[in-house]
Amino acid sequence: MTLNSQVISLRPFIQETLRRSRISWYTLQMALFYLLRIKHKIATLEVEITDNKSDPAACGRRMFLASLIIASKYLQERNYANSAWSKICGLSVTDINEIERRFLILIDYNLFIKDNIFNNWTNVLKSHICPFSGLE
Repeated sequence: MTLNSQVISLRPFIQETLRRSRISWYTLQMALFYLLRIKHKIATLEVEITDNKSDPAACGRRMFLASLIIASKYLQERNYANSAWSKICGLSVTDINEIERRFLILIDYNLFIKDNIFNNWTNVLKSHICPFSGLE
């Protein structure tokens, strides 16, 4: 069964995508930061997106997936081809290419994160995760 065979809620989609892709914690942190970067653009596009259901920006699952793919490609010398991501999530390679392009446009191709900003981001994530994980 692929992730795409039926519409599943966001949480199980994220869990299954992370399990199948075996993405690193560092890559996930970067992907989450990228999502934060595009959040304001998604909010300003909300009316347009509502009218255009085919826009990948209208789907949280697709934007999450795009952020993982882009973070992985940015950080890793060797990473999955879009055909592998297609098998991981069940979308076609054409769809993977489309969501990747859309995400890059939303983020203005700005993938670099300054060290101090990323360090602050990791501290924010730790402060939210550690209480639930017992790692304090």
